[in-house]
Amino acid sequence: MRGAKQFLLIAIVLALAGGGFFMLYATKPVAAQRSVVEREWVVDVLPVQKGDVQPMLRLSGRIVAARDAELRPLVEGPIVDVGPNFRSGGLVKKGDLLVAIDPFSYEAGLSDANAAVAEAKAARAETLAEIRSSRALIGSDRQQEKLRKRDMDRRKRLTGRGVVSQKATDDSNIAYLTARQTRISREQGISRLQAQAARLAASVTRAEVGVSRAKWSLGQTKLTAPFDGVLTEISGGIGKRVSPNDKLAKIIDNEHIEALFHMSDAQFGRLAITGGVAGRPATIVWRAGQNSVRMQATLARTEGEFDAASGGVWVYAPIAMDQNARGLRPGAYVEAETPDIRYSGVVRVPESAVHGGNRVFVLNEGRLAERAVTVLAQDGTSLVITGDLSNGDELVTTRIPEIAPGLKARPRDSAVIQAPASS
Repeated sequence: MRGAKQFLLIAIVLALAGGGFFMLYATKPVAAQRSVVEREWVVDVLPVQKGDVQPMLRLSGRIVAARDAELRPLVEGPIVDVGPNFRSGGLVKKGDLLVAIDPFSYEAGLSDANAAVAEAKAARAETLAEIRSSRALIGSDRQQEKLRKRDMDRRKRLTGRGVVSQKATDDSNIAYLTARQTRISREQGISRLQAQAARLAASVTRAEVGVSRAKWSLGQTKLTAPFDGVLTEISGGIGKRVSPNDKLAKIIDNEHIEALFHMSDAQFGRLAITGGVAGRPATIVWRAGQNSVRMQATLARTEGEFDAASGGVWVYAPIAMDQNARGLRPGAYVEAETPDIRYSGVVRVPESAVHGGNRVFVLNEGRLAERAVTVLAQDGTSLVITGDLSNGDELVTTRIPEIAPGLKARPRDSAVIQAPASS
C-alpha cells in the first residue's frame, strides 16, 4: 500500500514538470527574421582613354669625376718646398707647384752627363782628325808605290840586256814591296780609325741620352698639377723623404663631372633597340637640403659590361659646368630623368588600379569585373598598361582589401577622377 502511494506521487510530479515545459515552449517569444543586405562599395573610377604615352625614366645615382689622378713623385729625395694650395680641398690650376724635391743630386747628375758628352765628342773628333790625316798620306803612299813599281819593271827589262846588275833589280823589287806594304798598312789603319769613330759616335749618343735623362729627372723634382682640380688625400710635407712609390695626393677634376646612375636590363634594352642610349637628353636633379638644382645633361656612354650583382648597367651623363653646379662635388647623390620610349594604344593609370601586377577591375553595371593587363613601364606613381580594356571603361582605382569579381560598387558621389595627361 505504501509503495503504490510513492509511485503515484512520482507520476504526479513528472506530469506537472512535463506540463510546465510544454507551457513554456508554447509561450516562448519568436525573434523576427532579418533580411541580408548586400554591401555596396563606393569607389573612385578612372575612364579609360587609350593613347600614346612617353613616360619618364626616373633613376638614382651619384656624381663622379670625369677624371682624377693619384699624384706620386717620379724621383726620390727630401721635400724642400710645397705649393700654397697643397692641402686637402685646395683648388689648383694646371702647372701649379705642389711639391718640390731637393734638386742638388739631380743638378750634379746633369753636369756629369754634360761632361761625359763633351769627353765623348772630343775623343771622336781626335779620331776623325787621324782619319783625315791618314787619308791625306795615303795618296802619297800610292804615288810612291806606283813609282817604285815603274822603277822595278824598268830594271827587270835592263837586267835581261845585261845593263843592270841583279842586285840593283832586287833592291828595286824590295823598295816596291815596302811602298806597297806601307800603303796597305795605312788603309788598314784608316779602317780601324773609322770603326773607332763609329764606336765613339755611339758613345756620344749614349752620353746625350744620359743628359736627356738627367734633365728629365731634374725636371721631375717639381711635382705640378696635371690639370685644374681639387686636392684630396694629402700626405707629405717639407722634410719628408719620398720615393716614386709614395702617394702624395689625389687630384679630382671638379670642372668636368658626370652623373653615374643605374639602369635596369629592361630599361636599357628598350632604349638600346630604339636608337640607343648615347645622345638622349637627361635632367639631373641635385637635392641640396630644401633646395633642388636641376641641370641638363646628355647620356654619353655605358659601362663595358652588365653588372651581374645589380642586374643592369651603369650609364654616364656629363654635366655642363655653366649651370648651377659649382658647388657640386663627386659623391653627391642625384636623381636622373630621361625620356623612355613612346608607347601607342596604352593607358596611364595610378599604381592603386593594378592588382597583383597583372589585373585591374572595371565597374560594369554596378558590379566589378576583372580584366587582365600587362604593365609596360612605370612613370613616377603611375603605370603604363595595355590589355583587355576599351575606351570608356570605368577603371576602379580604389584599393579594396577583399576585392574580387562581382562585388557591388558605385562611383563616388564627387566628380570622377580625371585621367593623367598623356605625353
